[in-house]
Amino acid sequence: MNSIPVDLSRLTGLLCVAAPEPKTDLDGEQRKDRDGNHLWVTGIAVRRAGTRKASVIDVQTSAEPEGVTEGGPVGVTELDVSLWEIEGRHGLSYKAASIYPKRPGNGGGSASAPVPGPANRERGGKANPS
Repeated sequence: MNSIPVDLSRLTGLLCVAAPEPKTDLDGEQRKDRDGNHLWVTGIAVRRAGTRKASVIDVQTSAEPEGVTEGGPVGVTELDVSLWEIEGRHGLSYKAASIYPKRPGNGGGSASAPVPGPANRERGGKANPS
């Protein structure tokens, strides 16, 4: 399965919406990566810079994200996406090198692009070109 790097500079507002938890198999056993590291999954809300709509993605890591709590802003390093297909089902899988709590002013794993304010928006929420 080929993975594609995600351009984190195009995302903003990364927020943990589901605290990290062990990624388990159907028997409830924690899954491991090819190197034998336990896998963790964290639900993160992401938003494309300059837009209003957010999406929630489950991001897998090979180490437990320490200090990441539900509702808190997060940073992500080396986010990749892969397309998978099993028995006629398909979807996207996200994996990151790390997920960490983002403190105000520490830069995080995503760029904070300015979002047009109400004065720069058309009716319906579309941004006016400047």
